[in-house]
Amino acid sequence: LGAPFSLPPSWQFLIGILIIILLVSLILVSYPLDNIIRGQLESTPLQANTLVVDTYQIVFSDDVLSQLQQIYFQEQKVEFSVCLLGKVEGATYSLTSLYQPRMYEQTFNHVVFEPCSQNTLVMLHSHPYKSCVASQTDLQTLRRTQERNKATIMLVMCEPERFAVYG
Repeated sequence: LGAPFSLPPSWQFLIGILIIILLVSLILVSYPLDNIIRGQLESTPLQANTLVVDTYQIVFSDDVLSQLQQIYFQEQKVEFSVCLLGKVEGATYSLTSLYQPRMYEQTFNHVVFEPCSQNTLVMLHSHPYKSCVASQTDLQTLRRTQERNKATIMLVMCEPERFAVYG
């Protein structure tokens, strides 16, 4: 029999580094980390009570933001929903009041609620911490709501001051 096949040390080192990179990337893109990474990329932190995303500017009154954060901290173990009211001028949403619709089911990653009123400008619901990506169900709910009111947008809240905006 011939001599066993052996790679030069430099090739062994490169293959070892490649294997480490592949393992680290596998860990980083597996659930829930992939959801957290996507959520951070798709979401925006508040700056002075304002979200600026693409063409939208969403301004929370101090009172609305305070109420919203209070609900967020009270409901951390389950998702919740809120309907936000105010006025819209062009792509600027000024949010001046909120109410919670009746919620039929709340779990750590799901909420079922009655539809917001027709004059609702922003449908907001929470997601688990740092997971700001809207689900297909979320997007379908937004589309159905926009059939009644084209100005309605959706926010997904995943931290006390971080939101993803969907229009």
